[in-house]
Amino acid sequence: CRAVQHAHQKGVIHRDLKPSNVLVTEQEGGPVPKVIDFGIAKATDKWAVEKTLLTQFGQIVGTPEYASPEQADTITGDVDERSDVYSLGVLLYELLIGAVPFDTAMLRNAGLAEMLRIIREDEAPSLSRKLTSMGTAATDIAARRRTDPVSLRRLVDGDLNSITMKALEKTRERRYTSVSDLAADIQRH
Repeated sequence: CRAVQHAHQKGVIHRDLKPSNVLVTEQEGGPVPKVIDFGIAKATDKWAVEKTLLTQFGQIVGTPEYASPEQADTITGDVDERSDVYSLGVLLYELLIGAVPFDTAMLRNAGLAEMLRIIREDEAPSLSRKLTSMGTAATDIAARRRTDPVSLRRLVDGDLNSITMKALEKTRERRYTSVSDLAADIQRH
């Protein structure tokens, strides 16, 4: 969150936050996350916007599983910092329960129009509901977190679910207004 907030302060929206674009290194005995691959980032500074190439009209930008609803709107392409908040919400979701809100295979097999509709319109299932729907896979995920599925559901059902679901709001005005607000709630928890 701090790295993405730093990019936002510099006038850059990442637009493709996903696990492979977040590296964790060790420095002085502690983990240090690094956000990489700003290849499809968007400048927010007026001067930079005027001096850079814009994304092609009608083109989806980002990885569908982590894309915000506004990224799936190929007509307006109107993204702001809250788009990265959404993607960080997907990362948090996956960190907590080992799965993204919308199954990769289902999204990719749905066809482009349906995939974009799902991203724009379908609400992400709560963390506990997603865990319940995962069947035996939930046992493996819970075991990797040194617990059982029932305890994991209980753990993610309260504040963690509220934080995650607020980051994943379809309407960006209902999301966290900034990455630092999301980080603050995570830190408080």
